[in-house]
Amino acid sequence: MDRSYEDSLTERYRELSDDIAAAVAVVSAKRGHALHAITVDSFLDVSYDPPTMAVSVYGGSRMMETLEMSDHFAISLLNSSQRDISERLGASGQPLYGSLKGIDTFPAPHSGQPVLTEAIAWFELRRTEILEVATHSLVVGEVVAQGAGVDSSTNKPLLRWRKAYGTIGRR
Repeated sequence: MDRSYEDSLTERYRELSDDIAAAVAVVSAKRGHALHAITVDSFLDVSYDPPTMAVSVYGGSRMMETLEMSDHFAISLLNSSQRDISERLGASGQPLYGSLKGIDTFPAPHSGQPVLTEAIAWFELRRTEILEVATHSLVVGEVVAQGAGVDSSTNKPLLRWRKAYGTIGRR
């Protein structure tokens, strides 16, 4: 394929994929004794039986190294008041250690992975598979614990659409 065509195809894909509204979450895991976390909006529930989820993480990232070293990880679904956390943990070049400093967390029941206290919902996952796809890896995990966050009945989810943040009303 012609390089200019490939560049234009990639640019158009970026534009159109920004039209996909997505919930924002934090993926977290322990690396040694340090807590590590990143913001993601590419995650999904894969199966209800057994409960299984997947998250897309850049293959060359420090977070991907952490996930490869850990048997468990957590996904915390952010509420609409946690935009600052999303931006902080989504910034490129964030330090590997101390990324959750100042953010309230609690240990997930099975593995102690960090879960954000004010998340709308959270899932603790046992990693079952890592699939390499283009520049990213899909990290698949079976849900081993889950819960609703503090005051989840009134919180609204944090969403991304067209590079901006927003939310929707209650159920």
